[in-house]
Amino acid sequence: MKYKAMIAALSLLFLSSCLTDPWGDYGYPESNYKPILMERSSLESSVKLVDPQAIKNFGKIYRYNDLLFINEVYEGVHIINNADPANPVNIGFITIPGNIDIAIKNDYIYADNAVDLIVIAYDGQNVQVVDRNREVFPELPAPDGYYSSDLSERPENTIIVKWKEK
Repeated sequence: MKYKAMIAALSLLFLSSCLTDPWGDYGYPESNYKPILMERSSLESSVKLVDPQAIKNFGKIYRYNDLLFINEVYEGVHIINNADPANPVNIGFITIPGNIDIAIKNDYIYADNAVDLIVIAYDGQNVQVVDRNREVFPELPAPDGYYSSDLSERPENTIIVKWKEK
């Protein structure tokens, strides 16, 4: 009899755990980050070569010939002339909103521009986007992995290009 009562009690305990919301009355945990949005038209015209900038939040580093391409997370790519490794020269910055990764092949730079994959021609003085594949990548998730309620009333034709701590 004790055995049957124990099984019944354990069964009720296990079943009761299935009926509750793990987050209680508070809903899902809220992200500590706010999305920074950009309209698609602005995103597609945002890739430019500008003056050198200080490196603040670097990501991946890519070496090609005498140049170093250093990713500035979510912002773009620094171009460093490394012909003399003892005296590297910061020669420019390519603004690429939402950029996390680059690759270079046959003198073309392949980069993610938020959700798009772009191909950039760089001749030492200018950059030009020669190809764009739209919506190849998923949107950038919040760094803490949680949902942001700021996206619930999001304007149309906008793309997340980075996240900022609230």
